[in-house]
Amino acid sequence: MTVILGPHDSERLHRFLIWSTVKVATSGAVFLACLVLGTVPATIAADDSYIAGYAAAVLEHEFNASGAIVQVDKGVVVLTVDSLGTVDRQKVISALEKIPGVVRVEVREDQVHIDVHESQPTSQAPAKPESKFLPRGLLVAPFHADPRWPHFSMASRQLTLEQPSNTGSANFGETFALYRNTAPLDGQWDIALQAGVFSIFNMGASSGSKDLVNADYTVGLLTSYRTGPFSGFLRLHHQSSHLGDEFILNSQGSVNRINLSFEEVDLKLSYELASWIRIYGGGGMLVNRDPNYLRRGTSQVGIELASPGTFWGGTVRPVAYADFQANARSNWRVASSVMAGLQFENARIGDRKIQLLVEYFGGPSPNGQFYTQNTEWFGFGVHLYY
Repeated sequence: MTVILGPHDSERLHRFLIWSTVKVATSGAVFLACLVLGTVPATIAADDSYIAGYAAAVLEHEFNASGAIVQVDKGVVVLTVDSLGTVDRQKVISALEKIPGVVRVEVREDQVHIDVHESQPTSQAPAKPESKFLPRGLLVAPFHADPRWPHFSMASRQLTLEQPSNTGSANFGETFALYRNTAPLDGQWDIALQAGVFSIFNMGASSGSKDLVNADYTVGLLTSYRTGPFSGFLRLHHQSSHLGDEFILNSQGSVNRINLSFEEVDLKLSYELASWIRIYGGGGMLVNRDPNYLRRGTSQVGIELASPGTFWGGTVRPVAYADFQANARSNWRVASSVMAGLQFENARIGDRKIQLLVEYFGGPSPNGQFYTQNTEWFGFGVHLYY
């Protein structure tokens, strides 16, 4: 089924700037029942309606393109307009691609000759998406510069304040939604799993091998909400930290190992000021920790920029991210993470885009066993992000 919105249908969607925190809980029995009763399929058209409404609001508010016709079929957005004028075509595509559930965006600039009577929604509100199991995409975009946001990456780093100085990082992780449904104020909520492994290797070890220095493991359950440019999540996650055997064996002198592990409840909110700039922030508290003298409070803020324009025929987009965290366990010293580089628009692995980023980090170490130490590094890495 194809959903079409005409030039004047987007006025009822102007409320996309309203946001409200939505507290939700869903038990495993609900997921099992949805799977058994077959409620998973037959919601594609409803999700398409949500995407079409969201896209129409973005086009009118950010690009003043109220004369566009938006068609959505199974997550593929087709935008038909007489002309985009001076508006950057790639900027429009980038803004629409950020809508949760969008698979691909096509822009057709020609005179509209489409009979919309069969598939155009009436003046009533479009059909709301019903429950959906294992939906595509995320309601809250990744925090790209967060050193502990689960994703796939590898990087080379040069440390200036500690040894070993020549290190490599290999990270593996994912966030995927289990169940999604409608929420108040024209929004959606979902519940998702998040897991990741963050490892550091000594690339200049005297043994000749790439000794594992530290590995942090994290797993969590989060519930997310989005309406228009507002989004956020409430998360409960566990992190544990482990030193590498080779690092312990090859270290000069005794190693003061810490059996570091904790559970944290945190709330983070995000707002997209425009298609090219986003801010986020929030805080949390450790609810269980080892050692038990760890202080509880956590905080985080960040800003992300994506160039409205692209280069080399629309294939490359400059991006820049900054993340700042201050936690009680590190006496509220600020850890700064800054990344910048290129995102390849057409180079994807699955639904993930490839990014080449240079990075800088300064402050308390994010590596669990070394959280009491200050560290600083410069690096370069390859990252895969939604």
